Amino acid sequence: MVTINLLPIKAELRRKALISQLAILGISIIALVVVLGAFHETLKIRRENLQQEITDTRIEIQKLTIQAGEIEVFKKRKQELERKLDIIKDLNAKKAGPVQMLDELSMLIPEKVWIRSLNNTGGKMVLEGLAVDNTVIADFMKKLQGSQQFDEVELILTEQEAANVKFVIQCKVQLPA
Repeated sequence: MVTINLLPIKAELRRKALISQLAILGISIIALVVVLGAFHETLKIRRENLQQEITDTRIEIQKLTIQAGEIEVFKKRKQELERKLDIIKDLNAKKAGPVQMLDELSMLIPEKVWIRSLNNTGGKMVLEGLAVDNTVIADFMKKLQGSQQFDEVELILTEQEAANVKFVIQCKVQLPA
């Protein structure tokens, strides 16, 4: 005999399958939202950290820029002070040089020679004076030539003037450094 089942089993099975599938879908969506939310929060925290790092780096750059400016100011001051020290050293050398040259000249002048004028310009010195005779002038020129402070000694003029001989001597002056 044939039996017919009139109970709605298929519909009940379909409904149970649909409910279980919807539950799985809902749980999957909730899990996906939680994972995406966690990923979003991680990215947000990472972005905030990077922004803080950028801010800190900018502040440090500003500080270093200020320090670099101060270093440049100190370098300029140092150069200025070095230039001033060089000028002072040069002035001290030039101050002592003529004194030593005049001292050397006073040691070289023979007894019978009188210097009337001395003109020193641009490293050249012109001596005008009187001597007893030409031999004394020649001795004086030899002493000047033998000195380390005088070079290229030349006799420019000699003439008889009363009882003495007038002379003009030109030479280069070597000032000590």
